[in-house]
This record gives sequence, C-alpha cells and structure tokens, in this order.
Amino acid sequence: MSDAPSVQQFGPDRAAGYDDRIRRLCPGYDVLQDTVASVLAARLPERAHLLVAGAGTGAEIVRMGQAHSGWRFTAVDPSPAMLDRCRSNVSDAGLENRVEYLDAAVEEMPGARSFDAATSLLVTHFIDGRAATQRYVRGLAERLPPGAPLVWADLHRPASDEAFRTLWAAWRTQMRARLDADTVEDAFEEIEEGISFVRPAALTHIVTDAGFTPPTPIYRQLLWGGWIASRRAD
Repeated sequence: MSDAPSVQQFGPDRAAGYDDRIRRLCPGYDVLQDTVASVLAARLPERAHLLVAGAGTGAEIVRMGQAHSGWRFTAVDPSPAMLDRCRSNVSDAGLENRVEYLDAAVEEMPGARSFDAATSLLVTHFIDGRAATQRYVRGLAERLPPGAPLVWADLHRPASDEAFRTLWAAWRTQMRARLDADTVEDAFEEIEEGISFVRPAALTHIVTDAGFTPPTPIYRQLLWGGWIASRRAD
C-alpha cells in the first residue's frame, strides 16, 4: 500500500456505493458526524476555514456547512472518483460556493496553506505503516497554526489482544444483523487485508510527535474511535 490512501481502492464503483456501505459497516456513522461537528463548533468562531483531509463523499462538509454558514472548506482527497461524489453531494446541499477541491494527498498539497481546523475521518486506517502515518499527520500539523484543532476518527486496536478479539467478534455479530452472511465475510476479509489498526499508545506517540497535544477521545463504538488534539505552540 502507498504512503497515502490508495486511489485504486476508491474507484467509481466503490465511490458510488460508499455512503451506503459505510453506514452498514459503521452503524454509528451519523452520530460520529454529529459529534465531530459539535466538538468543532465549540472551538471555532463563526467564520473559519477547515481542511477536510480524505474528504470522501463530503459527509462532514455537508453536515458542518449546513449548520455553520460562515465556515469554508478545502476538500482534499487523492481519489478523483470520491471527489466527484463530494462535489455532487455538496452541490445538492447548496454549499458549492464555500468549498475548494484538491485532488491530492495532504502531504502533496501545493503552497503554504494554513487553516483554522482540520478533520481526518476514516483515513489513517488505510495508510500502511507507522512511518507513512507519521508523514500524513505531520502534513496536517504543518497546515495548522498553534491552538488549531485536529479531529479524526478511525478503526483502532485496543491495547489488550483479548479486548480486540471481543470487539471484533461483536462487530461481526452486529453486521450479521444488517447484511447477509456472504457480504459480511467478504467485508471482513477486505478489512483484515486492507486496514491498519493502530494501538492507543502508538496513536498518542504519532500525534504528539507531530506537534499536537495528547489526543482526547470524543467517540467510541466497538473498534471505531474518534479523537481531538490541538496544534502545540512549540
């Protein structure tokens, strides 16, 4: 897998079905989106410019943009197909004049850009390897001034192997109530092959080493987690 989320993973077919698929795989997806919007609303002024890394189909842009008319967004994603879906969803929500699009990885964004906050939802678990994850998080840090918040969410691995096995089994059970058995087996085979589960201690080290404060948990649903950290002044 490359240092950034793979464009090939999110071609036109997968992009078209992403919104339905993620809500089946992550039953608390809409709660996560509401939580992220609320956490940032508590930190940001009426007018703010947000970097949305791995913007995907634009769910957080639509959610936050409809609630906060003074917020602008830069949507960054290395998948043209996902950005096309994002443009369509943003346009349907009437927010097209407040969103800029960049078909690139965060580390490859042109110029010295600075934002009031950044989001990275369900991105880093597609990045293979700690070094690549560190480069990605540092890329986010470089585009935030001191005090600016970063909110992110990903699949993660609990510190205990027993806890991981328990939550993994519970997740599969939860999915079997929503999807047929073959679909569940195929989905979990893809997850085992394509997802990098980061342990909490490693996550804290990566984030603090990149120049952020220690992460604070804001969301938890089985193996899905969300956190917030702020760019340090040093």
